[in-house]
Amino acid sequence: MLLLFLIVSVISFAGSMHPGTVNLAVVQTTLSQSRRAGLWLALGGSLPEIGYSGLAAGGLMLIPAQSTWTVVLAYAPIPVLLGAGLAAFRQKPVVLSVAPTNGVSLPFWKGIALGATNPQLLPFWSAVWLYLSQATIGSHMLVPAGQFTSQWVFALGTAAGAFGLLVVLVWLADWQRHRLLRYLNGPWINRLTGGLFIGMAIWQLVQAVM
Repeated sequence: MLLLFLIVSVISFAGSMHPGTVNLAVVQTTLSQSRRAGLWLALGGSLPEIGYSGLAAGGLMLIPAQSTWTVVLAYAPIPVLLGAGLAAFRQKPVVLSVAPTNGVSLPFWKGIALGATNPQLLPFWSAVWLYLSQATIGSHMLVPAGQFTSQWVFALGTAAGAFGLLVVLVWLADWQRHRLLRYLNGPWINRLTGGLFIGMAIWQLVQAVM
């Protein structure tokens, strides 16, 4: 279970590098308000990962192992992961404003709202769960069949990875200030994230056809 948690956390950390609304809001809040405000927004922005990933894993665990759906589900993650990878490659540089804001609501709830309205979380974590549930470590399955504990380990891992990345952004924003904006607007983050997703899709295809 610890290995599953660590792998999911790494995937979530890498996937969260894509400059989305929560990432930009965390940086902007840190620059325009304070590091503490940025951390509260980071916490709020990472918590919806638990709900979406838990829903994805819980729903897919209800499907019988010996059914025709298993064949379909073996190929289902491929287009989702490919789409996420290609979208990352095509992402245009973002413009981040660092102007001070007035009347901002509690950053924690702002993070909850931004994270909960991300339409990509449910299909993405469904694809990752399907991918990991078929992976093996030696002769053992990474996700043990029929163990609902793995669903919660998976969900907590997604939140931990996302929160870890957001904490790094808060620290960098507070330390580097304007220098960070140049890195966020560069193409290397999109290429790294896109390459990760496309690589996962290719590996899933290889496993499905073998």
